Amino acid sequence: MKKFLVAAVMLAVLVPVFALAGCGGNKVPAGAIAAVGDGAVTQAQFDQIIAQAKAQYKSSPGAPPFPKEGTPQYNQLKASIVNYLVQNELLKEQAPGMDVSVTDKEYQDYLKQIEQQVGGKKKFDALLKKENVTMADLESQVKAKMLQDKMRQKVGAAAKVSAEDVKKYFDDPKNKAQFVTPASADARHVLVKTKAKAEKVQKLLAADNSDANWKKVAKRYSIDPGSKNNGGSLGSRPKNSYVPAFEKVVWSVKVGSVSAPFKTQFGWHVLEVTKKTPGVTKTLAEAKPTIEQQLKAQKQSTAFDDWLKKAMKDADIVYAAGFDPATLTASPSPSGSPAPSPTK
Repeated sequence: MKKFLVAAVMLAVLVPVFALAGCGGNKVPAGAIAAVGDGAVTQAQFDQIIAQAKAQYKSSPGAPPFPKEGTPQYNQLKASIVNYLVQNELLKEQAPGMDVSVTDKEYQDYLKQIEQQVGGKKKFDALLKKENVTMADLESQVKAKMLQDKMRQKVGAAAKVSAEDVKKYFDDPKNKAQFVTPASADARHVLVKTKAKAEKVQKLLAADNSDANWKKVAKRYSIDPGSKNNGGSLGSRPKNSYVPAFEKVVWSVKVGSVSAPFKTQFGWHVLEVTKKTPGVTKTLAEAKPTIEQQLKAQKQSTAFDDWLKKAMKDADIVYAAGFDPATLTASPSPSGSPAPSPTK
């Protein structure tokens, strides 16, 4: 959720953007960094997101220093922000003609979801302050994302997935793993250093393998910090999750039986498998709804990307000096060679 609040910086990376310099008669108005059709992206909008990005860098442990202005890293970030803002402006201009909008109620309902996910309004407000995000900033960015989602759905509404599409996806060897749930086992163990101590533990547990006794024995004898205070529980793990020696015993003992002591590179173990769940492979009929949903989303995304590419190409977009994404991300020219022009 933290990343979402400063998503303006990241959306341009996550969402395909087709930034093309316009070659029409549009002019960049004063105080703007780009003219987009009848609208504009302002310097203030750009500065606001840069400030958010700086705050995120500062508040993220282990993050590198914020890139210095003029460096390739800064120019890449700058281009991403410009792309994001230009795309938002374009979608805002195109939305009315496509009968797409985001209502205040829809925004407020979404805002409540965010607050709940963060842990309440108090934590939410504290996070906004930490990330240097005002409520106005948040509303602008959230509504832009919601509008984009609605536009994507509108453009991709006609996307269809055929039975042949579904079968082809299901039969593709690359996708087979998606439909297989491996066998799994719920196990608990006590780990000790010596065989003698393992034999003692085995006798104690074989005499009484109740949950209460497992908790007592594991807490007293086990040297496994991850499970000793949890009755030795390792949880449910799919097949081939353990080292070979441990794996062999897990799948050879009967459910409810306490194993004989055995050794791995970690020490001596005594274990009990409390449950085994066989593996399951979905049939085509069982997998069909999921595949249809996934393929439809892909087709909708492709349709939106194609539509957006054309809309960006047709739009009269002009950038202020120093803000053309094509120039900002261009590879350095060989020594002595003139830099290529992004426009004709």
